[in-house]
Amino acid sequence: MSRLAITFDETGFEHQGEDNGAIIWFTPKGDGLGLFHYPIPPNIHADLSNIDSVRAFYRRIVSQSGLGVIEIDTVLVDGCTAVRTLFKAAQQPTGRTYLGALTFPFRDFSYVLKAQCEEHGMTGVRDTVVATRLMASGEIGLDAESDRMTGWLDDPYDPSETGPMTRNKSERPEYDALFPDHPLSRARWVLNHLERTVAINETIKSQPAFVWRG
Repeated sequence: MSRLAITFDETGFEHQGEDNGAIIWFTPKGDGLGLFHYPIPPNIHADLSNIDSVRAFYRRIVSQSGLGVIEIDTVLVDGCTAVRTLFKAAQQPTGRTYLGALTFPFRDFSYVLKAQCEEHGMTGVRDTVVATRLMASGEIGLDAESDRMTGWLDDPYDPSETGPMTRNKSERPEYDALFPDHPLSRARWVLNHLERTVAINETIKSQPAFVWRG
């Protein structure tokens, strides 16, 4: 795969070469970033012009894999529609890994930029600090019978979601600046950087667009 198909501002990134056909970098914070090319029609069973359809499709996929939804959106990057996703996975024994991606689907192929940001050292600090603040302000509470926090879960698209990997209030974007080294903050930084700086080769951009036929 040519590095010229999709490029971005690599300032501070360390190019690591190729691995099984993917082009690999380390981000300025040391996380992994890969550019993948899939030479087959995308298996996205959703209308990209209908964000509810896109979110429902990706939620079904990640729920089956035990992941939690942080973000699912469509964005315009260098004139092309991309799907921006950010999910979280449980680490063992504790902590979270955040998986961010920009997917560029075309009719016959797709390119995907994937970032993987793992939690290291002491885990749960962001959750604890934010939860303490929100409890002090009364925004969340504690159920005396179950000893569980109320008002803590914060799925961005479906307030009825209550699974073990549901997004919580500490994972909102406004807390990233307070915890710049947290893996979620790092993942969002990478996605934002890519969204701003990706350039797509004109030959790629001229290919037939992805259209879901339902």
